[in-house]
Amino acid sequence: MSDNELIEVKFLKSPKGKFLVGHLPEFNTYNKHQVLERWVEACGDLFKIHFVGKEFVVSANPDLNNKMLRLRPESFKRFSKIDEILKEMGVDGVFNAEGTSWKRHRKPIAEALSVKNVKAFYPIILDKTKIILEKFKDYAERKTVVDVQKEFMAFTIDVTTEIAFGHKLDTINNKSNDFQKHLEVIFPMINERVTAPIPIWRYFKRKKDKTLDNSLKSIQQVIHGFIDDAKNRMLQNPELKDQPSNFLEALLVENKDANFTDEEIYGNVFTMLLAGEDTTSNSLSWIVFYLAQNPGIVTQVREEANTVYPEGLPDVYEHVEALKYAHAVSLEAMRLKPTTPQLYLEANDDVVVDHVVIPKGTNIILQNKVAQTDESYFSNGDTFMPERWLEGKCPMDKNHAPNVMRAFGGGARYCPGMHLAKTEMIVLVSVLCKYFDFKLEVKPEDIRERFEFTMYPENLKITLEPITLNKEVIA
Repeated sequence: MSDNELIEVKFLKSPKGKFLVGHLPEFNTYNKHQVLERWVEACGDLFKIHFVGKEFVVSANPDLNNKMLRLRPESFKRFSKIDEILKEMGVDGVFNAEGTSWKRHRKPIAEALSVKNVKAFYPIILDKTKIILEKFKDYAERKTVVDVQKEFMAFTIDVTTEIAFGHKLDTINNKSNDFQKHLEVIFPMINERVTAPIPIWRYFKRKKDKTLDNSLKSIQQVIHGFIDDAKNRMLQNPELKDQPSNFLEALLVENKDANFTDEEIYGNVFTMLLAGEDTTSNSLSWIVFYLAQNPGIVTQVREEANTVYPEGLPDVYEHVEALKYAHAVSLEAMRLKPTTPQLYLEANDDVVVDHVVIPKGTNIILQNKVAQTDESYFSNGDTFMPERWLEGKCPMDKNHAPNVMRAFGGGARYCPGMHLAKTEMIVLVSVLCKYFDFKLEVKPEDIRERFEFTMYPENLKITLEPITLNKEVIA
């Protein structure tokens, strides 16, 4: 094929599928992202699949993927079923908004999660870090085997709910609360409905559908109560306009031009909860997965921590900015184990991208994981090597293509919560390495990747060994 020859979807390769149902049986599993990786190996970086007749183009080409992401929201939008399911649940926010609606949502959300506001929220992150540190000290003393994915989920839940609207939970210390129980119902059901080939719940309400409806109603009532409280609080305390204490207050400050309804404010707060929990907690879990196998890297993170904040914790945000190696560790784990290994798009119009003819309405899966470990983009691509992210220390001065990374999306619609997520990860990684060594309690090969809306490590268990600091045993 010549360089100028157009590529049409109908002529793309396709892996072998089943009669009528196509590729759905193989894809509809706990590791669908790995199924896509196998198909990339078999068919190359551009092919098509279908689920009960519904066709998807799959691209693992990072240049093509980057160009499609940069063409949002005009030429491409998020897979329409995601918007359909969320709106059906009463959620209308920046995550699922498209076109002019997205542009209206984007600016106030981005401002509410700006670096300036993340700095203002930093005391919340620090407080939750102190709480989980105390819990982990107790685990270390008792030699408890720790399910880190569960623990980090509790940490991010407590951080996110307080930053979202000032609601203090103590999920870290296993304090039961109705709010969290409802969230635990809602999030798995979003994943189930987005991937369901037939919307059974629209014709017949199963027990879990009724439970979901009840949880959605309860969460709506609670959050709308917080919206009313925040409005009253800001009227009584005008100084909050200059330094809002949470995302909801910051959103109300930035809401001058967008003029959101309470329902739209609810949708954006709910989106904050949806996007802020799983992705960050799962990334933290994968970071510990690698740290437990690389004690030398743990030592380097610890040395950096002792230099930046010799005693206690990183008490000010400026400490976070100085933790370059902890940041590099986080980036490297996200490169090797992205919690969102694929993104789903849909073409708004007929468009040609890199000689690929994409008809209007085409569903597209951007497979991003393969390129992130490809030798063409990252030397020693399968090796956990944080140094590659430090300025001037790219291994062997060979391949290093940070623009291939899609941990926070790309183009105009990159994740507005990026600064917040990175801050949470850098702080907790630095603090835990300062105070503990990690030991895997299962074989690395027994920890498998599981995909449920985001990708997390199943069966990751560790024990913690306390470190002696300043002649005092931390226990």
